[in-house]
Amino acid sequence: MNHEFQQYRFARIEGQTIIRARLEAQFKDGITGLGELEKAIEQQLTMEPICAPWRKSETERAGCREGMRMAALEFYWVHRRDLAVLRCEGASAGSPSSRFN
Repeated sequence: MNHEFQQYRFARIEGQTIIRARLEAQFKDGITGLGELEKAIEQQLTMEPICAPWRKSETERAGCREGMRMAALEFYWVHRRDLAVLRCEGASAGSPSSRFN
């Protein structure tokens, strides 16, 4: 494997791991609403990518930035889908016209 690509890959994985851990720690008690989730993701996407300052080359920094973005977006879509399912279950449970009542 090309050494430069390998360094990019390691930095990308590192960026993903760091951001995923940050978001999981931030929401360890659960996500109360879509707005809260969106705000957290926005903060992660707009912050200066300094999570891995030991990554010196431009290739490594690009990999880290890519991993950070990827992890934030993956976290958003997974949890957004979960919130939508919970919202639908809550709405159908409270609805008197629900076919499951």
